[in-house]
Amino acid sequence: MRTLEEYVAMIPTAPPDDIERYLDALGRKPFAVTSYRCISRDDAESRLDCEDFRADLRPSAAIRPAALWCSECESWYLAEYVPAYGAPCSPNLTYQNTSGVQVVNVEQDSIDKKRNGETMVCPLCGAQTQLRNVQELRYGRAAQDFIVVPTVAENCLVLTQWCIERHMYEGYRHTERNAINAFVVDGRRIIKLAHYQYNAMAGSWRNLGTWVQRAKLVDDIGCPKMYAANLPDLGGTGAENAKLWEYMEQSNAEKTFYPVAYLRLYFKHPNVENLVTAGLGNLVGDGINGEMTHRYYTGLAPQTAAPKLEWVGWKEKRPAQMLGMTKQELRTWREYGLGVDCLRTWKELDTLPCGVSFRDLCAAMKAIGAYDTRRILREKLPMMRTINYIERQEQDLTQLEDYWRMAAVAGCDLNQDAVRWPKDLRTAHDRMSETIQYERVSGKCQQAFAAMTARCAGLTWEHDGICIRPAETPLELIREGSTLHHCVGRYSDAHARGRIILFVRHTRRPERSWYTLNIDVTSKREIQLHGYGNEFAHGKKLKIPRRVREFVDLWEREVLAKWQLPPEQKAKKKKNKVTQAVA
Repeated sequence: MRTLEEYVAMIPTAPPDDIERYLDALGRKPFAVTSYRCISRDDAESRLDCEDFRADLRPSAAIRPAALWCSECESWYLAEYVPAYGAPCSPNLTYQNTSGVQVVNVEQDSIDKKRNGETMVCPLCGAQTQLRNVQELRYGRAAQDFIVVPTVAENCLVLTQWCIERHMYEGYRHTERNAINAFVVDGRRIIKLAHYQYNAMAGSWRNLGTWVQRAKLVDDIGCPKMYAANLPDLGGTGAENAKLWEYMEQSNAEKTFYPVAYLRLYFKHPNVENLVTAGLGNLVGDGINGEMTHRYYTGLAPQTAAPKLEWVGWKEKRPAQMLGMTKQELRTWREYGLGVDCLRTWKELDTLPCGVSFRDLCAAMKAIGAYDTRRILREKLPMMRTINYIERQEQDLTQLEDYWRMAAVAGCDLNQDAVRWPKDLRTAHDRMSETIQYERVSGKCQQAFAAMTARCAGLTWEHDGICIRPAETPLELIREGSTLHHCVGRYSDAHARGRIILFVRHTRRPERSWYTLNIDVTSKREIQLHGYGNEFAHGKKLKIPRRVREFVDLWEREVLAKWQLPPEQKAKKKKNKVTQAVA
């Protein structure tokens, strides 16, 4: 058994020279800065004689200058200084600094004006940079990236996690490269070494001063960025037959590639490499990712055991049998490209339902997902007919089941095909919803609704192609809300109590819903005026047309202000006829 010193000697002392370029190729967020400082004209004249300054990009030498420095080409140049909205900013309020610069673009014969914090293109090297005032760079700006570099030493695979930290200051920058963790695969053992310890409360790393071996294998490397420019040969190591690099290629390396977790699984179940050899590394990666994510969010430490992947038959050797399939079923499965959720659904089935083939099951899970397929099987619905129907209707299973539920409540005969499978599901769903809402309106509310509408008949009005009238029935109110996709359908009780609903419509199309007005007839106060979706549709906030707003305002002045609510008519009591006995 090796000592700690021997393991430490296997860890590289420096990352690869091109590791920063490799991170940029992976899509690392650019961290380039152009700093600027307002200087005097005399200072500008003296700096022009220095070798560090490359250009004077001011329209005129008489203009107030600013000294700029690009972190990418590390060059200085001059440009025009733009004060903070016409006034110099206070040095004590650097976070409110809105000053900037204006740079002459010689090639395009234009002037680019940029404010502090905006993105600008360096006129010297063409790099995308962020303009920052020197006051914000007083203590520097930093960016961190973490990447794992695999190496082989003394027949051991070493996974070293590096922190690449870049610091930006005015006029210079420097990069720190620190190895924070290392995992050494020695035979069938994995040893974790730590040089830094992460403090979650402070959000920073603490240098331990030396490499320390951890008693527990804390698999906190997760799904790292892997330096794959020069992958080492694993021959002679404990991971020689693990197919680690093949697994990395097949899995989604940015989301599901957990190298330490996979190696722990391989040492417990070596036949996992059979799944990778069969090209099923994506299933393995999804399974490991699901377990690691679940353990993280539920508070279960991921270091307690290797991944289980309970849906794999570890006593089997052949890939199809490990997944509980035949060779033909496995070929069909791979043809549809299904994932772990679908595999779990397949595992829950003892036998396929009558009339459903394995290909139909795969097609169903590909079309609507594992969850909805499980619902169809649980409810014992005709699988392919249901799927073909909702695809043809361009709806989902929830919409169809919601329609069936309301139809059953309404007493409809779902044994009839025309009722169970309507020609237009959305229309049938909306009508059934209107029916259910209307049935929930009590008879007493309907009578009060009609009485209030009759008392407010004097509010009907027409002007300049627009008309307005009170809602006549609760069902009409429900349909108005369904058409305009707002909540007015639930206002039957409010209408009956005097907070009435009026319909604003075109005179030429009075039957077509347009805008809905809510008025309190007691105080003659407008409560709300809304159209389709409460003026919010397709992710955009809309406005009420000016002519509609002016019509409602004119109606309130000319009609509502002069109108008085008629008194409520009390129901006549029936007189009891008393039959007097004739003496």
